[in-house]
Amino acid sequence: MPTQRVKRAEGDERYWTRRIRSKGFRRELTALIVRELEALGHARVGEVLDAGLVRTVIRQWDPRIIDAGVVVDLAERGSRHAGRRLRRRDGSLLDALDAALVADIDALLAEDGELSADAERFIANVMQQEFVRRLFTDLIFTAIVSFYQKVNPFFGTLAMRALEEQIKGFISLFMPALQRQAIGFAVDRQNQRIVRDFVREIVRQQLDAPLSGYAAMLAKGPTRATERLLRTALTSAALEALIRDAALAVWEDVYEEIRERRVGDLVDLAAHDVWLAERCVEWLVPALARPGVVRFLAAEMRLAMPSEAQATRGKVRS
Repeated sequence: MPTQRVKRAEGDERYWTRRIRSKGFRRELTALIVRELEALGHARVGEVLDAGLVRTVIRQWDPRIIDAGVVVDLAERGSRHAGRRLRRRDGSLLDALDAALVADIDALLAEDGELSADAERFIANVMQQEFVRRLFTDLIFTAIVSFYQKVNPFFGTLAMRALEEQIKGFISLFMPALQRQAIGFAVDRQNQRIVRDFVREIVRQQLDAPLSGYAAMLAKGPTRATERLLRTALTSAALEALIRDAALAVWEDVYEEIRERRVGDLVDLAAHDVWLAERCVEWLVPALARPGVVRFLAAEMRLAMPSEAQATRGKVRS
């Protein structure tokens, strides 16, 4: 009996190995996936997507599964390879993009906009920070000292140091009014247009810059500081918690918007079902043909066979 079971197991495995690699199996599996995709397109997102499972994966994902050293090494190698490839490219980004996309980029850059109330509040908060206050104080102090040095050549370094505290104290009296003026200048619509024009020119210059210029920057690879930042970021518990909370919030918002919509409204499965099925088969067949998977399928087949045989014998007796 043991010999018969071994022979049967070997026969089942040989069968599955041949069957999985056959054209007929590929054809039937492709047709099955096409039918499933068609059915999936008519289903609602909430019916096919387990929202709770997604939440669990986000909450319990362990970032230690990713080796920080490997990520840093891949980033360095990828940067160097990209630099070498770009060095062989002629022209600029504008030359590499199609005309319609370039036109849309130009239209976006030329589009006028207006700061929202939240953006204006953000600018006001930035302008009121201690760093900005000190920056303005130092700039005005430097301007005053420079003026006095030109007017009175005897106003030297010693006098500047002796009067520094008094001058900066005098400046601080006017700082609130100066900050209000700076905020008003920053949020003024006319000045916003100047800033947008400046940003537009910078973007256009970058798009028109030769690709070889980017190549020189990428070929150097990340600096030691960048590598250290990547390692720290990938092992930071605080950053991990922040990303986890943000991912959960985004998932909840997205799921609330799409759960009642049909999958076919989000992804055009009907137009691409055959292509998607063929790509799935290209991935699935090698996976199913792995020896461990073949043994598993053959074992499951043998477990099912006695039950089918008993059911058949029961029908015959009845």
